[in-house]
Amino acid sequence: MMKTLTPTLSGKVLTLWLALSQSHAAIAAIAADAAAVAAASATKTLSFPNSQPTNAVPAPPDFVSVGFETAFLDNYANAFAANLIASLAARASAPPVLRVGGTSGDRVQFDPALRGANKTCAKGRCPDGSDASFVLGPGYFDAFRSFPGARWTFQAPLGDGAFNETQLVAYVRRAWEAAGKEERVDAIALGNEPSVYWKTAREYYDGATKAQAAVVKALGLGDGKIFQIAETLNTAAVPHKPYAAQEVFKAGFDSDAKVKTVGEHWYQGTKTTFGIEALQADLMNHTAITARFPGYLKSLNAVHPTPYILSETGSTIVSGSPLTYAAGFGAALWSLDFQLAAMSRRVQRVVDSGRPAARHASFVPDSSESYGGPAVRPPWVANMFVADFVGKDKSRNVLEVSLGDDEALASAYVMYDAKSKKADRVALVNLKAWDAASNQDRKGLAFAVPVAEGTESVKVRRLRADAGVWATGFDEGGAKENVTWAGRQWTYKVDKGKGHYETGKLEEQTVKVQDGKALVNVPDTEAVIVYL
Repeated sequence: MMKTLTPTLSGKVLTLWLALSQSHAAIAAIAADAAAVAAASATKTLSFPNSQPTNAVPAPPDFVSVGFETAFLDNYANAFAANLIASLAARASAPPVLRVGGTSGDRVQFDPALRGANKTCAKGRCPDGSDASFVLGPGYFDAFRSFPGARWTFQAPLGDGAFNETQLVAYVRRAWEAAGKEERVDAIALGNEPSVYWKTAREYYDGATKAQAAVVKALGLGDGKIFQIAETLNTAAVPHKPYAAQEVFKAGFDSDAKVKTVGEHWYQGTKTTFGIEALQADLMNHTAITARFPGYLKSLNAVHPTPYILSETGSTIVSGSPLTYAAGFGAALWSLDFQLAAMSRRVQRVVDSGRPAARHASFVPDSSESYGGPAVRPPWVANMFVADFVGKDKSRNVLEVSLGDDEALASAYVMYDAKSKKADRVALVNLKAWDAASNQDRKGLAFAVPVAEGTESVKVRRLRADAGVWATGFDEGGAKENVTWAGRQWTYKVDKGKGHYETGKLEEQTVKVQDGKALVNVPDTEAVIVYL
């Protein structure tokens, strides 16, 4: 794509630009695919049953979710964000659930007299610091009327450990009514990261249940399940110190009939340097991802069968992490591998969360602050990949495929048709970090994928970035940093978040089957879905 294109160009110029772009993209794609076949440095033979095994788990139709920091919800109430959410919704058989919450959500105050602005930043590092506190006016709540194809989870503000019931009810009642009440509200979360304010799980339980009672009374709620609990701090969820969802559940919520879901938070990165070696060890590493799961799975198993979700997630929130590290193409591959690993472990939803100023955010909704935007970033395209892997045409069950002792830089997952019990698609992820600027050859892996008897060929669709790990997408980095899924990209500058195909059509390859296997080549820093 030509970076000089702007949304103000005439339709004729846009048509010419797209035609030139399509020709260039097609040639580049053919060349890259040919190079991948030639450069495959190793072959991994996958082994999984063609008929669904008992350890495959349901793939939730609303698994992919998006989160907005409470104080900035109104920033997302525009046509650009609506187009992105609509594109996600179009890929699923159930409405996506949007989460409104975060640190600011416990501190918000409502002022009915505030006019002329949706909010003001009252104290802290204004306008967008994580410690900032906001006063909301009536206009803020109009944002809950947005995204008609989605449902909401929003946070009841519990203050700094001692909530103000008047303010609590003021926020919850207005959010509930603007969002559409029972028809569109999926859950009401009781606070956020409570261990910051309450020293023990029991203290949180006592405070949260008082808030719960106030909400039930104010909204006239019946006996149904509507509340989300825990929202465990990222650094507490793994060691269960001071407490995590397991301890919160045992503190009394295990007998609470109104609890609908349990949420915990996950931020992957811990490195304080941000080169390609750190990226490979920190994010683009399947072993590093799965090593964090045991602490989370303790809580998931303890609260079962109550649905367990990862309600706030991101690549890294380490200070100083650049955009290329936190939201480049390497972070996108982390995101999709993390999401699929979570799904295969019975996590019911993963929320791709952010605020406009967050470096890890998958998109920036507007240009209201100094951080830039509007823009789509590579992790958003990873969400599209995951949603398409789940699919909308039928119910499916997912299974992670073991790659033996060599799992750090590659992963594989298979989806089974829940009705026929037959494998119908496989996701392959090559996490080996590659940067086009390194002038190193882009090698790859060949995956031998077993298929059902009588299958003659398979279709392959690719998540790719010709620039490699540091690509930031067209909006942030221009044409040379394009990121596409099956030939489609999402941008603000070209399509206002609606998505378009670079070549004018979906891109996929046909791979012939030989001896019961399809040999699928996946270049370093790329992921594919194989449709069986």
